[in-house]
Amino acid sequence: MLTQSMQQCVLPRPSAGWRPGEYDGGFYATTMLNMQPTPQSLPFYLQQASEHDQLTIDPSWGQGRTTFGGMSAALLLQRILHQAGDCGPLRALAVQFCGPLLCNQPSRMDVRDLRSGRSVSHWEAELYQDGDVATRVNACFGQERQSDIDIHSDKIDVGEPGAGQAMAYIKGLTPEFVQHIDFTYLEGGFPFSNSPHNHLKGWMRLKDPTETLTTPVLVALIDAWPPALLQKLKQPAPCASISWNLEIIAPLELQPALSGEQWLYYEVEIRQAHHGYGHTEARIATADGTVLAFSRQLVAVYDQRNK
Repeated sequence: MLTQSMQQCVLPRPSAGWRPGEYDGGFYATTMLNMQPTPQSLPFYLQQASEHDQLTIDPSWGQGRTTFGGMSAALLLQRILHQAGDCGPLRALAVQFCGPLLCNQPSRMDVRDLRSGRSVSHWEAELYQDGDVATRVNACFGQERQSDIDIHSDKIDVGEPGAGQAMAYIKGLTPEFVQHIDFTYLEGGFPFSNSPHNHLKGWMRLKDPTETLTTPVLVALIDAWPPALLQKLKQPAPCASISWNLEIIAPLELQPALSGEQWLYYEVEIRQAHHGYGHTEARIATADGTVLAFSRQLVAVYDQRNK
């Protein structure tokens, strides 16, 4: 999300200028290699994660003094996919942001196969820096099986792809990683705008996309939005993403390929917030309204630390 993991949120009050089938374990690596990604782009780092267990991330992916959390989660997932092989599409991802991951500093990824059955596999990966865990993910993969139960989520009425107010990257105002992502706001307020809304809606895509949308890219994009809670505040305050859980209900590998240039729809609701913690639930959909994933987050907000 658009916060520092366990660090102070760096977004200041917005200014007038700030506007708002078949599974193949080599699918992701093949997509990356065919694209010859631009250095410092997300596709570039995902390719690096497939080939190496040590990485140093450019400050353009920073938010404050740490690295964008969606980047670290996507890198760990990419590393798992490289090692897991044909274990089926990703079904669920649990992410814990344990501490800051500094840009321009070496980091190391460790991957473990927790247990692999005939249809379901569990993998864990951790991103270390200076001997400490910065990010941990648990990924659950599942092969397709025959079933008498067949229920599909209703499509969302998303409107025109890419519509809304564009959120521009402004150095010193927005986090650095925003320069890599296109956002448009449809509904909801900007961070620290004392908004009456409890929801956000909008569109997102990479500015330097992969040829085909992959699950690691999807993971990074989902985490790029600001926590819906921040729009309720009147002034900047520290905040932290504590846990993040994704359920992929329409795996990309099991449907026609989506272009990396396609807009993705995002909507999130604050389900409850009190005593410094907020619980949010989000849906992510394609341009035709097909729901791809559910996202749930627990966010800590420190808006009265000095009281």
